[in-house]
Amino acid sequence: MNQFPARGVTEVFRDAKEYLGFLKAERAYLKERLRALDSGSPFDSWNLDVNRPIHVVVVPHEGNAFDSFAPARGNFYYESAQSLRELLGPECVSIFHVAPGESADVWHLGLLDFIKSVGATHVLGHIESDPGQVNAPWTWDSLWFELSAAWDGVLLGVTFDSSHRWLAARSRLLARISDRFLLLDICIPMDGRMVRGRPEVGPIPLVLSRESQALLTDRLIGVTPEFDLSFIGSMYPYRVALVEQLRAAGVSVAVNPHRSDTAEDLESSRRDQPSWLDYMAGLASSRMTLNFSQSTAGRYEQFKWRVMEAGLAGTLLLTDDRDRTSRFFLPEVEYGYFPNVKQFPKVLREYMSDPQRVARVAAAGARRAQELAPEGLWCAVDVGLHRRKLRSLGIV
Repeated sequence: MNQFPARGVTEVFRDAKEYLGFLKAERAYLKERLRALDSGSPFDSWNLDVNRPIHVVVVPHEGNAFDSFAPARGNFYYESAQSLRELLGPECVSIFHVAPGESADVWHLGLLDFIKSVGATHVLGHIESDPGQVNAPWTWDSLWFELSAAWDGVLLGVTFDSSHRWLAARSRLLARISDRFLLLDICIPMDGRMVRGRPEVGPIPLVLSRESQALLTDRLIGVTPEFDLSFIGSMYPYRVALVEQLRAAGVSVAVNPHRSDTAEDLESSRRDQPSWLDYMAGLASSRMTLNFSQSTAGRYEQFKWRVMEAGLAGTLLLTDDRDRTSRFFLPEVEYGYFPNVKQFPKVLREYMSDPQRVARVAAAGARRAQELAPEGLWCAVDVGLHRRKLRSLGIV
């Protein structure tokens, strides 16, 4: 049932040796950074009222200086803030925007003052890189060192892919600075990955506000399935070969149907990406859609947001994900499973031979995705906060 190729003894040994080398480098990095932070001056406590109401400050990675910071444009932090406003009330959520190119000294001071002024209890931020920046140095550790000393709240640190080792190392540094750091990773389980035995949160479902769900519903009016199967993603050689095999067998396959150009290889499949609503309409134009769960970082299975997007678009998801998707959806009831690329054509033929089954599973997946989208993320966060005995958001 393993979806990944078997590895020889030499390859396993090489991977183990490489990983041990990484652990040694990471330990040195953490030790050096913690020593540098400890050399700073102590910070005074703000002494905020411990019984103050819940207030979440969202720090978008791409804020209001970016066109994406709007409803139904695929901006995780816009959707997070808006969905939380819908759940808790607009008075319980604030957004702190960082301008592109803004120096760390400026945005650190501004954020610290903002958190104190609104009496925040939680901060949500993208801790893989500084907000609004592309190539700037990473400074969340110095911010968190100062903030955690003065403030009694919780930092909800979001990562999009902790399969990348150095991204996870940065998160572990934040976890060592204070136990009031809770990691939220989109793709993989995170318990024990920051500090041994310490619960974290992950994977997490795609969040979509009710505001954006209404826009999506309007966009999908009149969109009907034209194809048997769609694939949206990068066209690696094995995927090209699979699509050619399916088409030769008479399956109508749409590759990246959300785009106006032809995307049949790796280079063309990555350029000129359309709007999120057009992307969703592309998914809705097929009866089924194909999802591969392997990470680009290596042999790691990930929960991909396309799982949720397929349901929201009303198409049947077929995935090789053995564990992640089943944490949110019921296999063969709300989505279809195939064990590997070689077995996929057989699984696809079985579904194509039973159109009623396709419609039934797709409809069940759509209902589940619509339930999860507005509050599934926040329920997962609240469960994580309860497990860590940190102040919850009061949602569950």
